Amino acid sequence: IELLFEVIFTIADRIIGNAGLAIIFLSLAVNFLVLPLYKRADELQAEDRDVQAKMAPAIKHIKKTFKGDERFFMIQEYYRINNYKPVYALKSSVSLLLQIPFFIAAYNLLSGMKSLQGMPFGFISDLGKEDAMFMIGSFPVNILPILMTLINVVSGIIYTKGHPLRAKIQVYGLAAIFLVLLYRSPSGLVFYWLLNNVFSLAKNIFCKMKNPLRVLSVFLSATAVCIFISTVIRTDLDARQKLLLTAGCILLCIPLAYALFKDKIHSKIISGTKNNGAF
Repeated sequence: IELLFEVIFTIADRIIGNAGLAIIFLSLAVNFLVLPLYKRADELQAEDRDVQAKMAPAIKHIKKTFKGDERFFMIQEYYRINNYKPVYALKSSVSLLLQIPFFIAAYNLLSGMKSLQGMPFGFISDLGKEDAMFMIGSFPVNILPILMTLINVVSGIIYTKGHPLRAKIQVYGLAAIFLVLLYRSPSGLVFYWLLNNVFSLAKNIFCKMKNPLRVLSVFLSATAVCIFISTVIRTDLDARQKLLLTAGCILLCIPLAYALFKDKIHSKIISGTKNNGAF
């Protein structure tokens, strides 16, 4: 995974010529690549929540009626009748388990990357060091990890709406853990993980919408327009870099173009099939 991250970042950095933009590209690329995994993880978690909710009244009755070993064996027998095993509860932690290897890979790559040393990006003075926007005595106040945590909490509020308390505690506890782990980390690493949280927040918002794919295609096209305008304006890019960025912008616009013209495309395909059949 770390090698994959390094390849994506290196290619993006050579094409774009900006470490901050390369981190943005890395975050987008990785999140789109693992999106099917997280989608399946969400499905597993939803399945476990449904089963738990179905069994909850009977489990509550058993706990209220029996005690000690008798309670334990009654619950185990009820699980057996419903073809449920306690280990299935791990399904609710699949998303967390998925994040661990990707976090380790990003940490190993970006926390010690020499090319980020001394590289500014926007309001970040050095991607290779903690942002330390201001100091309280000798204690640095790092805005990026705080912003990352706030976005993570907002995303968690949207994602865990209607979920049991255990799921909410897990999400908010994870946000606190990442705050502690990344607070004194280099800005490049924290910026990458902040972008991941932004992507997660956008994904949770899209999932709540009636037509998330249409909204996503519009967002990708808007992003493509911004990148294209930046590509045209910038004078530090050579012809090859501008050509590759333009090609990337065209690819980002394909989903919206397909959504707008899919009815015409389908009608032409059906019409052509009927004509061939008649012939």
